[in-house]
Amino acid sequence: MKRRIRTAFTIIGIGGVLVIIGILMGGSVKKTFYTSGYEKWDMDDEQASMAQPADIPEVQLTANASVLKQLKVDVSYVTLRIEPHDKQSVVYSITNNIKGINASVQVEGNVLTISTKKDRKFFGWHHDKRRRSKTVIAVKIPHNMHFDTADINVGAVSLTLDGFTASQQFTLNTGVGKVNINNITASNVKIKTGVGETVFRNCSFTDTEMHAGVGETVFDGKIFRNLELNAGIGEVDMRIRGKKADYLIDAASGIGSILIDGRKAAGIDSTFRVNNQNALHTIRIKAGIGEVNINFTESL
Repeated sequence: MKRRIRTAFTIIGIGGVLVIIGILMGGSVKKTFYTSGYEKWDMDDEQASMAQPADIPEVQLTANASVLKQLKVDVSYVTLRIEPHDKQSVVYSITNNIKGINASVQVEGNVLTISTKKDRKFFGWHHDKRRRSKTVIAVKIPHNMHFDTADINVGAVSLTLDGFTASQQFTLNTGVGKVNINNITASNVKIKTGVGETVFRNCSFTDTEMHAGVGETVFDGKIFRNLELNAGIGEVDMRIRGKKADYLIDAASGIGSILIDGRKAAGIDSTFRVNNQNALHTIRIKAGIGEVNINFTESL
């Protein structure tokens, strides 16, 4: 018992350090709420204050987006939006692109790359200009754009991804800020969230590994085959479109809590298992300090 208590306090201490680091980097920890039935999202619209002037020119990268097979993103201290439009081309615009950011959008072969200048300073200190940056990168892609792979690595950002497929692999690593992932279909999914709120709307993931950090992670969509969920300090809320009877579920909590369709595991080293003989999919959950709430949309 003493060893468990020491372990619990160690985890809490590490969590406190992560929160402090996030705040130093300009982040905040806020909560996202659903109303009844998960129909309405009540979130601050940071994008409204980052609206682009009408006279910012768009640059066309390619007239035929079907040649692009990979998406690579490595950015920080910006607002990035990758969203669909009604054309077959890929276009982009960048506003307030200061020297310290040096944002770029390029096509090399079959790879669409979006990047900013690397930050080599510890905790972002001595980078006040970067932290105050209002750089906005807006990339428009065709509706239902199909990539083989998407590799998304972001630091302190406001990020929106919308309306594409990554059929072979989808990787998302987030730092500090607000992240909105909408209408994404992907396989071999690996997600690591940082400080702040990360929201998935109408997504469909197959074979998923998710590590939730500090703050809140919200998922509304479909989960196929395998989900490995490791919850950190904050809260994970999942609304899975399907029936609980289609899932085999293993859940284990540290000092946090797990609630799945009314069944709860809470306290130190609590576990439970849902055995469904004809299960098509598997969910395995480990909760550290935070909370995991999972609900299924179909009762039968």
